Parts: sequence; structure tokens; C-alpha cells
Amino acid sequence: MITTRPSHQIYNTIDMLRDYLIRPARRTDARQIADLIAISSDGIATIEWQQQADEENCSPLDIGERIYQIPQQGYSYNSATIAEKNEEIAGMLLTFPMPESSPRNPENRPRADDDNVFAPYIYLEEPNSWYICGVALYPEHRDQGLGTKLMDLANRQAKAIGISQLSLIAFEENTGSVRLYERLGYEVVDRAPVIPHPIIKYGGDALLMTRSVY
Repeated sequence: MITTRPSHQIYNTIDMLRDYLIRPARRTDARQIADLIAISSDGIATIEWQQQADEENCSPLDIGERIYQIPQQGYSYNSATIAEKNEEIAGMLLTFPMPESSPRNPENRPRADDDNVFAPYIYLEEPNSWYICGVALYPEHRDQGLGTKLMDLANRQAKAIGISQLSLIAFEENTGSVRLYERLGYEVVDRAPVIPHPIIKYGGDALLMTRSVY
């Protein structure tokens, strides 16, 4: 059984990388967490927030901010870790446990002609894993080792509560990210076609990648 404590309770100390401070997220970080999730999901999150934004005559980011302000399990500031430099947010990590569920049935794998843009990401879930929902950095903070530092933190979070496997979803066509995950020991265990949408720039497959916690 997976413990469902939010990640800020698992990792509640302060860490440093060069000039970067790595700390638990606060409720006041919710807007930038949503912005970084929109980046890491290549717009999937924006698509999800768009309908409600249209109904309320506001921006999708407003909806995302509201969601991440709620202290809940999963999509919340209390599942996020912030990296900042000079008191400005540089990036974030969002992690939470995947529940126990039935194994993926190949017969239920989404097809490229499905009309549910979220179907691949619902299908590509690894039960009983520590899910790296999003890791994202603003452009000026990339290529400095910060992303690898956050990925290592995800491993430590999982180990702290006794979860033995990490999981994430990557776009096959985002070759830079896929290569990074492979260097960190992740392997592709399943895939599903990306459902085309004007906001999503990648095609091909979405990849479920996993790695054992060490």
C-alpha cells in the first residue's frame, strides 16, 4: 500500500545547487507552478483548463493557479518542490504516488484517431509508482544541472516512503528529454499515440518510462 503523504512532507528541508535554493512549494507559488506544468506538459494542462476558462471569461492559467492553490493530493502546491535563484522561481518538480489499479490492457490502448486528447496520459499509468508528473525549468535556468538535481530528488522522495519504482511520461519526439531520462536509467515500458491538437507540438507516441528506485 502506498503512503499518500504529499511530497512536501517527505522532503521538507532546504537544499542548494550552486546559487539555487531548492525548497517545498508554498501556496503563493501556485501560479508559477501552473505555468511550469503547462510548459512540461506541452500544453496538455492548458487544454484541460481551457473550457472552464472560457466559461468564466478568464485565462487558462487563472484556472491552473486556482487548482494548485488547493492543499490536496496530487495536483497541488503541496506536491511540488521549487527551485529558485535570488528569490525568483527557476523551476519546479511535481510528484505524487500512483494508486493501486489494474494493469494496462493493450486492448484499451488509445488510437491516433481517438477524440479524447487526454486518453494517452490516462492509459499510461504505472500502478504503485512515484509519478514524476512534471519537471520544468524556465529557459535561462536550463543546462546547469538543475533538472538532474530535481530528478534525483524524486528518487529520494520515493525511497523515503518505501516506493520501489519511479514513472513518468515523455513525448517520443522530444528527443532531448527522452535521452536525459534514458541516461538516468529510465526505460520505455509502454506507449500510446499522441492525439493531435493545435496546442500540442509533438506527434508520434507518448512514452511511459519507469526506473527502479535506488
